Amino acid sequence: MQKFFLVTSFFLIPITLIAQTDDIEGKFKAQEKQKKIEEEANKKTDTLTTEYYKIYYIDGRIETVDTSLSITKDYKFNFTRKDNFELIKMSNVGHTYNNLGYNFSHYDYPKMGALGKHFNYFEKDDIGYYEVPTPFTELFAKSTFEQGQILDALISINFNPNYNVTLAHKGYKSLGKYVSTKSRGNQFRLSSIFNSNNDLTKVKLHFTSQNLFNDENGGLDPDSIYFFEQAPDYFVLDDSGNQIQNDDGTYEMIYYDGYLDRSRLSPNTFASGSLYSKRFFTDISRVILNKVEKNTSLILGYQYTHEYKKLNFQESRGGRFFGEFFSSNIEDKSINDLSRFIFDENIFYIKSNLNKLGTIHLNFKLINWKNSFEIASDLDLINSLSPDQSKVSVKWKKNFKNLNMYFDFDNSLKNSYKSNNIELGIEGNFLKNFKFAVSGSQFERSPNFNFILFRSQYDSYNWYNPNMSDEKTSKVSLDISYKNYVNLSGEYNIIDNFTFFRESVNPLLGELDFSRRAIPNQSINEIKYYKVKLYSNIPIGKFSIINTAQYQKKDQVVELEELSAVNVPEWVTRNTIMYSSKLFNNSLYIQTGVTFNYFTKFWANYYNPLISEFVVQNYKEIGEFPRFDFFFNAKIQQTRVFIKVEHLNSSFSGYDYYSDPFTPYRDMSVRFGLVWNFFQ
Repeated sequence: MQKFFLVTSFFLIPITLIAQTDDIEGKFKAQEKQKKIEEEANKKTDTLTTEYYKIYYIDGRIETVDTSLSITKDYKFNFTRKDNFELIKMSNVGHTYNNLGYNFSHYDYPKMGALGKHFNYFEKDDIGYYEVPTPFTELFAKSTFEQGQILDALISINFNPNYNVTLAHKGYKSLGKYVSTKSRGNQFRLSSIFNSNNDLTKVKLHFTSQNLFNDENGGLDPDSIYFFEQAPDYFVLDDSGNQIQNDDGTYEMIYYDGYLDRSRLSPNTFASGSLYSKRFFTDISRVILNKVEKNTSLILGYQYTHEYKKLNFQESRGGRFFGEFFSSNIEDKSINDLSRFIFDENIFYIKSNLNKLGTIHLNFKLINWKNSFEIASDLDLINSLSPDQSKVSVKWKKNFKNLNMYFDFDNSLKNSYKSNNIELGIEGNFLKNFKFAVSGSQFERSPNFNFILFRSQYDSYNWYNPNMSDEKTSKVSLDISYKNYVNLSGEYNIIDNFTFFRESVNPLLGELDFSRRAIPNQSINEIKYYKVKLYSNIPIGKFSIINTAQYQKKDQVVELEELSAVNVPEWVTRNTIMYSSKLFNNSLYIQTGVTFNYFTKFWANYYNPLISEFVVQNYKEIGEFPRFDFFFNAKIQQTRVFIKVEHLNSSFSGYDYYSDPFTPYRDMSVRFGLVWNFFQ
């Protein structure tokens, strides 16, 4: 009851106080606005969908509710509801993703760490604020593996033209096909937007509560990897573990398909990891000056964010996969690592439109962190950090006919835990149907908190690195597109002091450590990384050929005793052949086809569940396995149905497909789901 009161107050008190400032003239404006909304609501539903159901985001994006069916919708019909072209999925939904490419972009602050837990995490910029003329509901549902399903439900209501409340909840559960890979989660979102009757004051609020849980197995052990790759046929071994060779030179094999039941394969560990979070966000702005005839305006605003995260790693029967125990006094050899992360941010901002001089956005930020660990230890170790930071930022944007020019400057006022950025870009149209964007940036940022401080009941996972150097990146990017048919993008990055986790041994030097321990490290030499991506959508009658191909390369001088910090496949490609048609007097729209996915071999990072991070290794390469997906999608009014046979070639192309060096990719599966929109 107390929590409900606090959340309710969080939303209602600012709105009540602001509403008291409304004048009579503003109320007349609200009545006129209400009348207009009601008139628009009497129009056809399709018209309302495309034009009047709007979604606003903190970063300035404005979208409309889209009920169309396209290949891009098919690419986004997944657990994250994003296009995961540069990612590869783990064996079960709800788990992390491995990277097939890098995006060296600026972010405002050093991250908390545990990045492997954040692919499905709703960040501040992911929360939408709705404006709907009639109540709107969206249901997203999809089957998972073995027991469970995914359901993401959202309802948005405008109680009047100026006040909207949106509730959303994503719940999922999936048992998985491998031992100790179960996942489940609950993610509640509440957002609201309020405009005063005179449109001078605007308030945006949201609250999130997220609880993500995963059983973790650390991948398959060496014996199970052998059985996975050889199933249903595998070599017979003698008592010494050597293959038995026949007189004709072949090796003796037996047929046994029992290991096609993936629950028979043994994992490296039996553990679980969870991320629990709550976030309160408020954005209040007030129009101080608005002269429409002179195209001049001034807005003052304030943002406040409070975010609490709790990470928990548990292992009921600790083994040697993560090394030796920190203390011999650990009861029952069980591990229970707990860490907490608190983030508080205050932003005071000014937005101004200066007519021919463009728009200027000034920010002053005050940030406080609290990162602490709770472990059973009698030793006197640093187990918490409580830094703070102040920042100023300037954003300028100017339109020149068909061109937009922008300049961003972001600078921390303290040397520790900083993140500085400077960026200049131009975007616009040239010729008739061509668009382009070009930008250059330099940014500097502190490593995430996991690199600086970590504590665990495992001896090898305790470090404190207060003097790590800041990462420095210079970046140039280009994007060119022609209508919706062709898009060419590329970027070139130069990175200094790249921070990464590496395994503690180097097999190229003859070192072996089956625990695969991870240690924080910084690259000694400069890294040059570039990539070029080409997208094309070629319609041929009712058929379409959609291709996405990415070429990438890294250049880094690496000594033998070092590990390459950045590893990527040279080629990543996705190719789709699709047939589309309208049936039954255009009441049914269908799409069906095949998608081919492929990437070349590379030294992929492996996932370490203890730190929830990916680790660089040179023990095993993965890649060069084709993946074919067959899909059938249909749209009836505002309902879209998706049926997909994923990795349909898995049973006859060889069992050599991996998401990381120790975690197999998914076997063939048939999955279905829908997205259903309701408009009252």
